Amino acid sequence: MRQKIRAVAQLPAMRAMLRFFDSFYFPIAYGVLALLSSFLGLEIAYFAITAVTVIFTCIFARDSKPLLTPVFMAVYGVSWVHTPQPPFSSDFFYSKAVQIYFLCLGVLGIAVFLFRFIAFPQDRNFFKESKLRLGIILMTAAFLLNGVFYGNYTIYNLPFGLLMALSFFLFYIFFFNTLYIDENTGVHVARIIVVTAGVIFIQLAKIYIFDGIIVDGSVNKDILVAGWGMSNNIGGMLAMFFPACFFLAYRAKRGGWAFYVLGFVFFGGVCLTLSRTSALIGAIILVAAAIYLSIAKSPIRRFARIFNCVVIVCGIIALAVLWDFVRDLLAVYFERGFDDSGRLELWANGIRNFLKAPIFGTGFYEPLENSYDIENWVFPDMYHNIFVQLLSSCGIFGLLAYLVHIVEVACGVKKRPTAESLFYIVTLLSIFGMSLLDNHIFHVFPAMVYSVFLLLSEREGESGPLLLLRPLFVRRKKQVSAPSVEGAAEVQPPARAGNALSESAATDNNAN
Repeated sequence: MRQKIRAVAQLPAMRAMLRFFDSFYFPIAYGVLALLSSFLGLEIAYFAITAVTVIFTCIFARDSKPLLTPVFMAVYGVSWVHTPQPPFSSDFFYSKAVQIYFLCLGVLGIAVFLFRFIAFPQDRNFFKESKLRLGIILMTAAFLLNGVFYGNYTIYNLPFGLLMALSFFLFYIFFFNTLYIDENTGVHVARIIVVTAGVIFIQLAKIYIFDGIIVDGSVNKDILVAGWGMSNNIGGMLAMFFPACFFLAYRAKRGGWAFYVLGFVFFGGVCLTLSRTSALIGAIILVAAAIYLSIAKSPIRRFARIFNCVVIVCGIIALAVLWDFVRDLLAVYFERGFDDSGRLELWANGIRNFLKAPIFGTGFYEPLENSYDIENWVFPDMYHNIFVQLLSSCGIFGLLAYLVHIVEVACGVKKRPTAESLFYIVTLLSIFGMSLLDNHIFHVFPAMVYSVFLLLSEREGESGPLLLLRPLFVRRKKQVSAPSVEGAAEVQPPARAGNALSESAATDNNAN
């Protein structure tokens, strides 16, 4: 079967399609589809196209790189017309026919993932080579066992725990075995992320321009809603994604200044979501990136210095002249300030629930004492802190599993990180930082981003751990990268890679 598939992949039309999926044009085209779907309510067609892309890639592509685009971007095709979130409150996703449709797509996706693993020998094996596997296995067990043995255990904890485990680690494992990583991977991922951030920013602009969220000169945060999430979700995803702009600004030989400016624009979008946690984490990243790119040797160092000064001066002048307008428009920031918005009580509630069942917790669906009545069709009330959430829902076992995971991730950090490894680390830290005050990492799509960046960080960071954690580090084998040819249409993986479907059928016959 492998021989026939590889022979088909050699056909001129198939090679052209594979080159398109491997190129930067595919994320742009997919981003346009996501926007059209979100504006026009085309989810049925949009996710059908996504499923076809996944199936085609898993069967014919030399590696799984094209799948990064839908992993990062698919959810943003959910429309305002069909969202179950208030104030729209559509019952579209409650329809039995729609649920059966998406269930069929999900089954197809799982089947083709399994086919990829079974039909094609993989170049790497998560269960033998991953340096994060102990923490991943422990956390998966903690998610599946959430609330077990608790007196008020509900069966809903099991499928939700499975959903958490899959969203955290499924794509880490899949891409560990199927993704070919070279010196161009970081730039390709960053480009996808920037396009994704652009999709979110355009959706945010649509909300501000057409949805009437400015009432009496102030933004009504309660109706700042996209099809796929509320204001905090929008701000959180933008804050996770906009660091990619600064990485591309550093790496680009020409036009890096445009990415640098775009990073500031996207941060402005974060602020306009009125998400205080996202704005805080985003501001820390912005300042750090501005300082780093003003110091580090790169084609845009001079531009970064000049632009930073201009932004500071213009910002001071704008605040002085437009202070009343800014204060009214962003009134939520000034009204709430450093108010905890009930988080301290939530955390205390979580600790009390933890004490009811300290080993495996009370489960994700154990009600809060003072529920904030989340209006969502999947997720239960949560504690807005990753440590409290794990303690309450998964007990001391869940917290210890997460600490093991954190230590393993820290062990892979380079002593002298490159710009690429910094990009991965900053993205992971942004997700972690926002999850100290919000629920981002326990929502499926931020967890999927976390899953992919775990892999990228581990595979890029090959030279050693932080000195503090050296005794815990297991030295990995040195990897040999395939030579790259500047301007080539694609970089061929090593000959031993079983998923290099573009090799000739004759070579495949000899190999088998």
